[in-house]
Amino acid sequence: METRRIQVGAASDPMTQGSEMIKNTYRLQLASPAFLGDADQRGAWRTPPLKALIREWWRIAVAPEVGYDVGALKAREKALFGTAADDNPEGNQKSRIRLALNHWHEGTQREHAPLPTVHHREAERARYQVEPLNYLGYGPIDRGRLKSGAALQAGETNQLRLVLPNDERANLQRALCLAQWFGTVGGRSRNGWGSLAWQALDDSPALPAPSKTTLEETGCVRPLTRCLDLDWPHAIGSDGKGVLVWHSAQIFTNWRDAMKFLAQTKIGFRVALGFVGGQPHREPQARHVLAYPVTNHKVPAWEGNDKGRLANTLRFKLHPQPDGTVRALIYHTPCKPTLPHHGIDLLDTWQRVHRLLDANPQLTRLA
Repeated sequence: METRRIQVGAASDPMTQGSEMIKNTYRLQLASPAFLGDADQRGAWRTPPLKALIREWWRIAVAPEVGYDVGALKAREKALFGTAADDNPEGNQKSRIRLALNHWHEGTQREHAPLPTVHHREAERARYQVEPLNYLGYGPIDRGRLKSGAALQAGETNQLRLVLPNDERANLQRALCLAQWFGTVGGRSRNGWGSLAWQALDDSPALPAPSKTTLEETGCVRPLTRCLDLDWPHAIGSDGKGVLVWHSAQIFTNWRDAMKFLAQTKIGFRVALGFVGGQPHREPQARHVLAYPVTNHKVPAWEGNDKGRLANTLRFKLHPQPDGTVRALIYHTPCKPTLPHHGIDLLDTWQRVHRLLDANPQLTRLA
């Protein structure tokens, strides 16, 4: 179906301002709880995280077009998404994108029901047992309880109306596809919390199902070796076996079991790298460049007032199925660490992790 176009005039929709605009509508559904805090840190549906999600994947959608040039990408981004005066010496720059939610309801999940613990050979103080949801959600979940207010419950739905400039239609459509395939929102979203599913409504363009072909057709796939040249996530990685995307062979009856599977998978590939010697570590080791900090394995050179942090680039998402079940997804947006990593072979480190995922009989590469 063709996308509906709106020619803006004096009597047009108040959301549509500018020249020719496109209006799309999507049904949003959470496949896992989302930790989305409002101004009072209460969980609630809000448009800023959704705009940030579109912006995140728009960068990856446009990066090949500008030759992965950060300066050119930032200029394009400011023109489309706008800037605040604090970020722009030329003053405010209005966003050309408008978002509206059907409701701004607060979350209803106020209790955390722990799962049975799983083995973690490094968790000595916890007698080598960790609770899976606490492991993946540490921070928002603390010692078996929700730390700040309520979370948005898995299964909750909302309706998002987007008004987009027609001249950016192709790039934004790619960004929305990527957000549907990989996008998560809120706290600990890299670990699969806030997994968001999109469904096109009315005459909005449908978002295809993820596959190796549809992903490669976006132009947002890049070889692992090239991804590690840049220090920001700019593509989905690939290697000789295909795109660096895995999904669970099993379809889970509920999100809790799917998150348990992801927790065990994460424990497995992180522990497999191991450490040489105890803390403090004078130099970073391969395990440190997966994500930092690491409990009980500090690198003093990365601490202090400017405490170093490395975010996970191997990320998780839950995909709801038509019958209400869910499938777990793991994907990699590799990039070079922003912290010093002298003596660490980044390519070998990540290849070891990928081999572990490939060897897991419960995971399959995206085909």
